[in-house]
Amino acid sequence: MRIAVLMKAVVEPESRIELDDDGRVRRHDFCYQLNDYDLYAVEEAIRLAEANEAEVTVVSVGPEEAVQSLRKGLAMGATDAVFVPAEDFLDDAASSAEVLAATLRRLQPDLVLAGVESDDLGTSQVGVLVAELLGYAAVTMVIGVAVGDDGVLNVRRELEAGNFVDVDVRLPALLTIQTGLNEPRYPSLKGIMAAKRKELVRVELSELGVDTEHLVETIELSYPPPRERAHMLEGGPDAVVGELVTLLREKEKVL
Repeated sequence: MRIAVLMKAVVEPESRIELDDDGRVRRHDFCYQLNDYDLYAVEEAIRLAEANEAEVTVVSVGPEEAVQSLRKGLAMGATDAVFVPAEDFLDDAASSAEVLAATLRRLQPDLVLAGVESDDLGTSQVGVLVAELLGYAAVTMVIGVAVGDDGVLNVRRELEAGNFVDVDVRLPALLTIQTGLNEPRYPSLKGIMAAKRKELVRVELSELGVDTEHLVETIELSYPPPRERAHMLEGGPDAVVGELVTLLREKEKVL
C-alpha cells in the first residue's frame, strides 16, 4: 500500500501582509512554518505504514520554503518526498487542489492523508477538492483510523457537540486528519541526518499540464477601511454612564 500525505508551508502569523502598487500581495518578506495539522497526518501515515508494510510519500505545492516541511516529514519516517514549486497557489484552494491532484495521479496512492485545515487560511477545502478530482472517497474530521479486513478502513469522525460516528471506507480514499488523533513524534537525530541525504523529487508545473488560469480570477485586493479611533470616556461612574448612554442614543442610534 502506498500512502501520500499532503503538507503545506503556511505563512507565520507574525508576518506582515502588504500590497504593492498593483494590488498584489508582497510575498518576499513572508516567513513560513509547517502547518501543524499536517504533522498529525504524517504521524498517522507512518503508523499505518509500520503496521501494514506500506510506503509513505509526503507531497507539497508552494514556495521553496515548503522544502523544509518535506524534510521534517522525511525525518519523521516518510519514505520519499515530492515538491512542486508554485509561489502563486497559496491563496487559492481550487488551483492548489488541481496541482496536487495532478501530482498524485503520478503516484497512484491507495490512501491520501491531509490536515483537516491550514493554519493560515483555514478553509478546509483542499483535501475534499483533491478527493473529488481523483474520484476518491473522502472522510473529513478523522480522529481514528484502522485497517480492517480486505483493506477496508475503519474510520471514526468527529461531529459537532462532542459526538462521533464510525464509518467503513474502501480504498482508494482521502482522509482529513483532526488534531488529537495521535501525538506526532519528534524526529530522531538519525532521522534528521537521513532526511538531509534523501533527494526530493521536484516536479515543475509545466510537467503536470495543469491549466489553472480558468479556475479563479482575482479581481482586486485592498486593505480593509480604516477604523475610527476608540472614544475614551473619563470621569466617575455616573459621568461615564451618562455620556455612554448619550453616545449610544445620539451617535450610534442603538437606543
